[in-house]
Amino acid sequence: MTSMLNRRTALSLGVPALAVVLSACGNATSNSGSSASASGSSSSNASPSGSASSAPSGDASGSASAGGEASASGSASASGDSAKMTATKVGERDDVGYHLNTPKQGAPTVTLYTDYQCPYCAKAEPTYEKVAKDLEGTMNVTVRNMPLPAHKNAVPAALTVQAAELQGKHLEMANKLFETQDSWKDVSQTDLAGVFIGYAQELGLDEEKFRDDLGDSKTLDLIKGDFEYGRKIGVAGTPQFAVNDKVLKNVDSSTSAEDMVKEFKKAAGLS
Repeated sequence: MTSMLNRRTALSLGVPALAVVLSACGNATSNSGSSASASGSSSSNASPSGSASSAPSGDASGSASAGGEASASGSASASGDSAKMTATKVGERDDVGYHLNTPKQGAPTVTLYTDYQCPYCAKAEPTYEKVAKDLEGTMNVTVRNMPLPAHKNAVPAALTVQAAELQGKHLEMANKLFETQDSWKDVSQTDLAGVFIGYAQELGLDEEKFRDDLGDSKTLDLIKGDFEYGRKIGVAGTPQFAVNDKVLKNVDSSTSAEDMVKEFKKAAGLS
């Protein structure tokens, strides 16, 4: 039986329809096979229409991940980031986020705060993945969730990526959502469940486990923890980048991979 979100928690997050449909949905498949990536030339980051206080909210305060337990609290410093690291390889998550390159204890950490419904995030993601390879062994490159209140399907999308992550398909699902963003961003939450389950089927995920993880309160807690921590350190929009928890103002979705590397190293005191 699918472990569902607490109803009050789900209502506060704007995902009740998704949760309810998941518990009853049979062999749902994606209702859209089209793909549309956000490729606008604007360098602006997306920002919430309201204040950050309209963040995802829920009953629980802890969080869980593929790599074990993760907390939203911690010191906003280089030494604090180092102390929070527990992941041992690329593709695992710890308290500094989901790792896009091999974690190195003691190395500076750059984190992308992302929203899967944000067109600027869709543009920034491929560049950031390249940066992760370029900074291998020099800086830890991670991703955390920042679903903006202005995007009605951002929280369900984040839940979908987290559920896929638990089966080793974080990047595959994230890129799928970015590529098909225009196909699901305005879909009603009643139909959204079928779309995202369809994506899980396309990626070869264990559907029963995907449903269970999608409805698990720990998955929601992780997203809530990421959001609250981002807000704590000053993240106000997406995509936004932070080096050792210091938010950068001069890097956005239009920044090249080469310039990202340069700015990240500079912020970390490596240049």
